[in-house]
Amino acid sequence: MGYDAGQAVPMKARIVDVAINVFGKPAQTALALVSLLAHSGRFIDRIYFNEEADGLNAVFAHADILAAMGDRIVHHRPSFMNWRYAVEPGRLGDPAYRHALRYQWAFERTDKRYLLLIHNDCEFVGDVVGLLLGGLGSQSGAGEIGQCWLCPAGMVGHCGPGRYLDYRPDFAQLAALYADLDPSVYRRRYLDEPTEALRNRPWPLPECRLNEFCCLLRMDAVRPDTCPQGPARPFGAYVDVGNPWTGNGILDIGVAWFGDMVHLGHAFAHVPLSSCVRHSVGHKALFTPDLYVRREEEALAILRDKYQRLIPSSLA
Repeated sequence: MGYDAGQAVPMKARIVDVAINVFGKPAQTALALVSLLAHSGRFIDRIYFNEEADGLNAVFAHADILAAMGDRIVHHRPSFMNWRYAVEPGRLGDPAYRHALRYQWAFERTDKRYLLLIHNDCEFVGDVVGLLLGGLGSQSGAGEIGQCWLCPAGMVGHCGPGRYLDYRPDFAQLAALYADLDPSVYRRRYLDEPTEALRNRPWPLPECRLNEFCCLLRMDAVRPDTCPQGPARPFGAYVDVGNPWTGNGILDIGVAWFGDMVHLGHAFAHVPLSSCVRHSVGHKALFTPDLYVRREEEALAILRDKYQRLIPSSLA
């Protein structure tokens, strides 16, 4: 039967599917799923487990957590790992290519009204699904909006989380914001060699998105307007708005999709998640061996201390 948190809840109450993209981090992946189900399991039906086609996943097998989740799991391994390559629009008609983009397999397969996207290095300490459902209202998605700590408009107070509709600079204003920033302050280099696409559509800003470490999508609203059904690029598509030979113009995951959807008339709810989700390291841990090992050990300790009765002995 697999993991049993929320198992007594009638299936009709399970209105949310989960999409998780997995690249290494087996202990953190287990903690993400076990803690999510412990707090929000009453809402959740299927877990779309996208296991990247990379040697790291071959070394760190996820068989234990897959077995523990039982028939909740829909396991997918794409034919290749897209890594951080800019999307090739001409290939989006090919399902094998499209399904290598982060979250796209789940986006196309879920039959639920809501899809929760999560990173595989989160720890859930509260009912995040209930929080997001409560904050969604009539909007198309909910979560934390914007990487404002990386955005000059956020740094100088022109914009901020949840205020993406209020500040709409033209390209000259956006370029001036980046140029005026103290050179010692880190910013991404989207404006070094901007494409016409960025010049013609500078808003929403290059750091503005529905942050994908944990967000909720209303599928009946977003699916008709998103590839392959609609004109918006896939949520998981990286898009290059700079010189492709440098890679400096690669927008982060979800930025192009968010911009496309906003221009199609969609709105999104900013819902702070710190009361329910712990997520502090992310991608950089993959390239810092000591940090990676420490985070894996910490996740194992939390699994043993908080969730031992809910997990198989092989994970304890």
